[in-house]
Amino acid sequence: MISARHLYDDLRSLYHVHMLCYLGHGQRRFGIHPMYVHHRANWEFFAVVKGSCALVRQDNQPEALHARRLWLIAPTLAHGWSGRGSQGCTVAVFHFSRVPRMVERMAEHRGVVEIAVSASQCQRIMQLATQLKPHYERMTGRSLLLFEQALLELSLLLPDDGVAAAPAESRMDFAVRKVEAAITWYLENLAHRPTLEEVASSVAISSRHLRRLFLDVKQQPPTAFFRELRLQRALDLLERGEEKQAAIVRTCGFSSASDFCRVFKAHHGISPAAWRQRAAVQGTRTR
Repeated sequence: MISARHLYDDLRSLYHVHMLCYLGHGQRRFGIHPMYVHHRANWEFFAVVKGSCALVRQDNQPEALHARRLWLIAPTLAHGWSGRGSQGCTVAVFHFSRVPRMVERMAEHRGVVEIAVSASQCQRIMQLATQLKPHYERMTGRSLLLFEQALLELSLLLPDDGVAAAPAESRMDFAVRKVEAAITWYLENLAHRPTLEEVASSVAISSRHLRRLFLDVKQQPPTAFFRELRLQRALDLLERGEEKQAAIVRTCGFSSASDFCRVFKAHHGISPAAWRQRAAVQGTRTR
C-alpha cells in the first residue's frame, strides 16, 4: 500500500481543492442494467464491497467478475460496468476533480489500478460514502476537509509499486527535514538535557548520521548548535528579567549554576549577572 510518508509529500501539493464531484453508493444490478462505456470527467474510485461486478473497457468486452475490489480509473479511460444476470452488488463510487500527483503517475503507468480489499476495508469505504453523503448534497465549512480526508484514505489503499516512478526525496531535503525535526525535539526537551544519542533516536537515525546532517545543513556539529540554542533561550529569559538564575539553569538544561556561568561567559565574554545588570541599565536609559 502507499506509505503515509509518500502521501505526506503530496499533501504539500494540495493547493487546489480536490472536489468530490460525484458520490454514489448502494445496490446495483449491472447484469440487468449495465453501465455503458463512456468517459468520465473526473477521477473515479469504484469499490464493490458486496457481490461482484466486472469492468468493461472500450472494446465492450467485460473482464472477469470481481468481489471486494477497488479500482482507480483516470478520466482519459472510457469504461463501464457489467454483472451476471440478476445478481446484485453493493458499490461505492467517488469522483474527484484531482488526485495527488503520485496517484496520477501510478494511473499513467498502470492504466487501471485495481486491488483486492479486505472486509474491514470495504466497511470503511462504505463508512466514507455514508459520511460524505450529506456534505455532497449540501456543503458546509467542513465539507472540503472531509473530501480531502476521503481522497487520502482511498489513495492509501492503493499499491505502493507506482511510487518508484515518483521522484525520490533529495539528499538535502532529507537532511533539512531530519535536522529541523531534531531541533524541534531538542527544544521541547531542553530542560531534560537530552544527549546527542537521544536526539538522534527521536528522528530515527544514528548520532553519527545526525552529526553529518548538521554539518551539511548548519555547517556546525549538533553539540555546538544545541549549546547555542540553550544560550539563546537563557538570554531570552535573562532579558525578560522575570526568572531567577536557578530557574534559568533548570529550564535551559545546564548541569549547574557554575556550568551555566562558565558557558555563558565563554560565549558572551560576560557573566549572566553582569549581562542582566547591563541590560537593565540600558532598558532604563531608553525609557
